[in-house]
Amino acid sequence: MNRQKLLLLTIGLLGIIWLGVWVHGWWGTITLDYENKPLGTVLRSFTKQSGLTVVTDLDEAKPITIHVIRVPVAEAMDALQAVAESRGRLLYLAAPNNTELQKAISLLPGKLEAADWKTIEYRLPFMFLGGSEDLPRWGDPRQQTWNPTPPKDNTLVSFFENAAQATDIRIILPASWNPKIEKSVSSGPIASTLPSLTHKAGGTGKMVYLLPGPRPDRSPDSGSSDRSSSSDSWRRRSSEGPQLSPEAFATRLQSRLSGLSTDQAKEAQASMDESVKQYKEWLTLTPEEQEKKMQEIMQDPNRQQRGSDRFTRGMRMMSPQQRAQRYSRYNNRKETVKDPGHTR
Repeated sequence: MNRQKLLLLTIGLLGIIWLGVWVHGWWGTITLDYENKPLGTVLRSFTKQSGLTVVTDLDEAKPITIHVIRVPVAEAMDALQAVAESRGRLLYLAAPNNTELQKAISLLPGKLEAADWKTIEYRLPFMFLGGSEDLPRWGDPRQQTWNPTPPKDNTLVSFFENAAQATDIRIILPASWNPKIEKSVSSGPIASTLPSLTHKAGGTGKMVYLLPGPRPDRSPDSGSSDRSSSSDSWRRRSSEGPQLSPEAFATRLQSRLSGLSTDQAKEAQASMDESVKQYKEWLTLTPEEQEKKMQEIMQDPNRQQRGSDRFTRGMRMMSPQQRAQRYSRYNNRKETVKDPGHTR
């Protein structure tokens, strides 16, 4: 082989390697680059790229502006929440057959009868996440790892309870459906472990991204004229759903340590241990003591700075008009938290 052919071969190999690195860099990422386009158009694009169906009761004809280029799925979900002014949620639906499954999907977000459908969800105690905010996030929440702990009764609901405590997901299934699981359940990403578990129960399931419209107590256009309502919303958020055990709280945080250097992991572990310790102490308090402690935590300067940083990140994803509206609401809610007794 002469020198010229060897040079061409080397250039070709380098080109293939560069192309592989470039493709790997954006593979699995999301691009949503729209200016005043219908929400429905944006959501369909997200679903096409991510494979994750979005279920919403928002006005899909409403024009929105969003600019995210080759970002992880989780970041795209955050951007959709921001521009839609919604609190999105990863949701897994399970049912004994496809007819029941499609019925449930058609009734979402808010028309499922509580008597007929069981919701399993354990929210992270948001007031105690200060030590975890710098931890790596899952690029795609469907890749959260679940290591099942076999329950004593080996029922489907008990397995789902274990999954909902170990990972950040909401699970819904018919209230009357709770078969025994006779086969072992493997660990892995919830994108595969939850469907596998449902299949072992003889049923079917689907993972979706729930993007609900505004709650009656917090309409985007309602402002904060009712200071009592705004203050109450903070209290509701602090106690949404059943309480997560300190052990499950620690497990969720621990799963995010992978990929950190030894020194980073050591520092993060110390912060996590402190968060779990504070949470354990919180659970021993009376409701009145918890209320007082909540006000102390909310007025902590470091927490307020972190909240301001999160607010700023969300604002960057919005259109100028949305920014102005949200900034006004944010300031009103912030004043309410500073003045819980409404003394002004």
